[in-house]
Formats: sequence, structure tokens, C-alpha cells
Amino acid sequence: MNDKIEAFKARIQQLTADGKCSPEAAELIDEMYAELETAYKQNLNLRKTALKAVSKQERMSSKLKDALME
Repeated sequence: MNDKIEAFKARIQQLTADGKCSPEAAELIDEMYAELETAYKQNLNLRKTALKAVSKQERMSSKLKDALME
């Protein structure tokens, strides 16, 4: 997982342990953190899929490309 996301989790746990946020705020923060983790994982999967799609594209040879451009 991303270091920045892990740092956020540590800060959230520290604030919750110190009692600096209300239970409602802590619950909201936990939900937001869960959504952030989900979005991060989806982003990684989309990047992998995009890279696979780009690498599988057939590439024209330069001679064929030149002939088509004429």
C-alpha cells in the first residue's frame, strides 16, 4: 500500500486514541479512509489493465505505415 495512505491511517489512529475527535467524526474518517483504500486499489488495477491493453495493440511496421501515408 502507498506510504502516504499508511501515514494517514497512523494519524487517524493517533487522533482517535487521543480522543481529539468525536465518535461521529471518527466514524466518518474511517469510512473516508476505507473509500480511499478502495480507490487506490482500483487505480492500480486500472493502470495494470491500461498497460496491458497498450502493450497488446498491434503495431504497424514502418514500411506499411509509410505506404499507407502516401
